[in-house]
Amino acid sequence: MLLKEHNSKDLAAFFFDFDGTLYDTYPEMTASLLQAARKSGIVLQKKVVFRHLRQTSVHQTFDFFFSQATVRQRIFNEYSILEKQNMQQARPFAQVATVCQTLFKSHKRLFLLTHRGQSAWQLLEVAGLKKYFTSGVTAEAGFKRKPDPAALNYLCQKFEIDSQKAVMMGDRPLDIIAGHRAGMQGWLFTPDDLIDYRQADRTFVDSTAFLQFLH
Repeated sequence: MLLKEHNSKDLAAFFFDFDGTLYDTYPEMTASLLQAARKSGIVLQKKVVFRHLRQTSVHQTFDFFFSQATVRQRIFNEYSILEKQNMQQARPFAQVATVCQTLFKSHKRLFLLTHRGQSAWQLLEVAGLKKYFTSGVTAEAGFKRKPDPAALNYLCQKFEIDSQKAVMMGDRPLDIIAGHRAGMQGWLFTPDDLIDYRQADRTFVDSTAFLQFLH
């Protein structure tokens, strides 16, 4: 479902995914999984793990690498501890602060939509980015996971947003699909060029390209 293209002036609201879109968290997620696996005597290839995390999801990645349920759960429990620690080292992608500031100064409303929990808000606060966001939905809200559009529909209704003037921006097809199902644009951010999704209304390889479009 491709909607009518808009230029940036037509758009009123931007919904951002967190991991891989605002924050470059996949290196920390990869390191955490490798460390957790090693504690159980399992050695995995870094590039393969990164690709699986990037192209699927954490749970799908665990299902792929660890077929035995007890082993999978043990490593996942260890991963959760390590990931929480390692995530403190994660940083926003280059120029994300400029992107948020530019949108905010242009009177656009910014929203967060992530499968991550409240730690996403904490990381945004540390980076000085939280102040640009009107609101958002994290895991604690209990909405169905993307590509289900329920969380987007909720935010649009609560904040009286015309979905035809909104964008869902993320790093995976499920973000694009969720946006389309909510009646808005779906934009893809793929800095590592690991995702090729032709149904995206627009594709950006870095924040510089995004800023150029905004101007």
